[in-house]
Amino acid sequence: MTKDGLMLHGIALRYFVEVARTGSLAAASENLHVAVSAISRQISKLEEDVGAPLFERLPRGMVLTESGELLAEHARRTLLEAEAVLGNISASEARGGRLVRIGCTEGFTRSLLPASLARHLQTAPGTRYVLRSGTPAQVEHWVTVGEVDIGVAFSSGSQSGSHSAPNVAYSVAMPVRALLGVEHPLASHACLTLADLQTYPIALLERGTTVRQLFDLCCSTRAVKIEPILSSNNSAALHAFAALTGAITLGSSVALKGLMNDLSLVWRPIDEPILNQRVLQVTTMRERRLPAVVRSVLETIVSMIGEA
Repeated sequence: MTKDGLMLHGIALRYFVEVARTGSLAAASENLHVAVSAISRQISKLEEDVGAPLFERLPRGMVLTESGELLAEHARRTLLEAEAVLGNISASEARGGRLVRIGCTEGFTRSLLPASLARHLQTAPGTRYVLRSGTPAQVEHWVTVGEVDIGVAFSSGSQSGSHSAPNVAYSVAMPVRALLGVEHPLASHACLTLADLQTYPIALLERGTTVRQLFDLCCSTRAVKIEPILSSNNSAALHAFAALTGAITLGSSVALKGLMNDLSLVWRPIDEPILNQRVLQVTTMRERRLPAVVRSVLETIVSMIGEA
């Protein structure tokens, strides 16, 4: 099939996926620069072909039916694979066949992933990258619906029961550690306890992160109340605050790679089993056949994690 044929074959699915993503014909029309009537016709044809409604039409938008959910999962993979084929056969790579999109939690944007992409670029200079950060739940969603090719995020280890949950391409234990200044009184301790953390000011990531989820669970289990002196959705701010004030923050050994020289922090383990439940996961869309360039970026990221 020609490239034009592939493009025409995927138009209806592309319209369908955009309506599913936005929940609105009008929003899909605006994003795709296509008339609402044209999108509506294509969706009606899809519904005729499958013999079932794909959307529930509501006053405030459109929501996928069970049949729609099944088609959406298939359509997202189909469109991504079609784009990969077009990229591979396009000499000019005008359709971005060598574009790799990575989603991650915020801490990985400061050192690990920039270093990984820089290393990959040395061996594949024609590659382009998109790097976006969000919460673990956002990263999982982006991977599931194909908005990113690779996800890098922490997890508490529990897997989603959904059949469309991302494929875990790589997983490694990454316990929650205490991060503190080299001159901190507790820096000489080989291992810290929850009682130690109660003694000094603590700076924590906001709720919704794996670190905070496990820490709050740990405190609840031990019937201990620890209120942070600073909470933030930015780990760099917490690291700087800890280095400047003598507070303790939480993170991982990976988080210390690439810190500025004046942020002299060290990590220490915490003697709490709950805090050892965290794992670092590299994920991809389930059942998707990855383009070669995405596989090579994934391998580079995994290699860099192993060196951390």
